[in-house]
Amino acid sequence: MSEQPAPPGGESITQRPVVSHTRDISVRTTERGLPTEVKIGAAEMSRAPEDLARDILSLCELSAKRLQVARRRDLLERGFSPAVIRGMNLATEEELTKAEEDARGDDEGPPETWMTSR
Repeated sequence: MSEQPAPPGGESITQRPVVSHTRDISVRTTERGLPTEVKIGAAEMSRAPEDLARDILSLCELSAKRLQVARRRDLLERGFSPAVIRGMNLATEEELTKAEEDARGDDEGPPETWMTSR
């Protein structure tokens, strides 16, 4: 695990890598999604570059949302007002929940290629 630097007077946020469902890609990022560590398994290297890049970007976005929500919780615990925190443009609990569902592939409704028979 790595730690994000703490803001003045705050606690550092411990970060676990975000791992793909195949377990062959893992990333660590900053709170804004900049990758600081990327590990790619050999099996992933044979995929189309666009697909691999899309998966890495999705993992980076998920990592950033997790860190932002952790920072939001830390700031609320330390007494910062919700208005101040809103101004920081940190991800919300709802945004994180949706990102986690998207990463797992939890869908509500049929897939985009769903065809109905008549």
